[in-house]
This record gives sequence, C-alpha cells and structure tokens, in this order.
Amino acid sequence: MDDETGWNDVLTGGWHAGVRDAVVTRVERLSQCRHGQLVRTLSDLEAARYAWVEDLHRLVVVAIRDETGADLDELGSQAAWACYEDVWERLRVRWSRGGRLARVPLGAEPEVVRLLQSLPVAAAEAAGTDVSTCPPDPLWLGGRLLVDLEGLRAHLDGPARGDDDLRILVGLITGACRRRQ
Repeated sequence: MDDETGWNDVLTGGWHAGVRDAVVTRVERLSQCRHGQLVRTLSDLEAARYAWVEDLHRLVVVAIRDETGADLDELGSQAAWACYEDVWERLRVRWSRGGRLARVPLGAEPEVVRLLQSLPVAAAEAAGTDVSTCPPDPLWLGGRLLVDLEGLRAHLDGPARGDDDLRILVGLITGACRRRQ
C-alpha cells in the first residue's frame, strides 16, 4: 500500500531497538493488571482467546502510534508491519517465563488451582485464568502455575470492592503464592 503521508518512512527509517523497547514498555503499562492475559496470549497465540489476541493487537498498534505518531492501520506497508512484529517478538521474549507474575511454589499448586477455580469469573480472569473452559484453566507456563496477583488486587480494589468473601479467597491465594519452596 502506498503511503503519501510520509509516516511510513518516518516509522521505518527511525525504527531501532530503543524505539521498539519504548513501545514494549508502553504496551506493558497499558496491559497492567492484565499481565496474565498477556502471558497467555504471547505463550500460545493459537490457543489464546480471540478477545485477548485482539486486545493485545490493539495495544501494540496504539503504543506504536503513541510512541512514534505512525498509525499502522493507515499505513499498511509490510515494512511498517515489520515494526509491529518486532514488538510482538520482544514482548514474547520478555514474558516467556511469566514476567512479574507470581510463581506458585511446588506442592501448593493443587490448593491454588482449587482456589482459582472457586473464584467468580471476573476475578479468575483477573488472575490469568481462562474462564472459557470448564473447569476454568489456570495459567501454566513451563510446568509452573502462575497467578497474576496484581490483576487480582486491582479487581478487589475496583469492581469487587467490598466483597469480603472474595477478599478472603484472594488472601489465601496470595499467601499460598508467597510461601517458600
């Protein structure tokens, strides 16, 4: 697709690791409290829920636009979309081990899985659980159970404010995740 605006040349001519990393950092900030979804999407794109893939796509496009001024949807060139792919690849590398998500200590997994599966749908999803399956599927990566505690806390401070039963469940999950191995 031809670009008469000049943004294609600006984007591709000025693209380097520093710009890419700034875009990645922006995506990470935009997806804060949803890093479980981010990890799930990046670790297995084919198995990830369509809504999560679309959300990450939108975040990358927005982050590139905010960081560089270029609107990929308007540009459409392969060179511009190569920048987009570069961001996805860097995100995959940075989050390949789960990033800042809590790693459940070995042996505590059955208890945490049970607790995660007893959460209300929105809270379980905030923890990184895929609720589209029955039973809900907690986030496993590299044989380890991961929990998005930041997402759970944000859910408690937001839509679930005042839900004491949920606060107790989240406290139990948090405690189990913080036990020493």
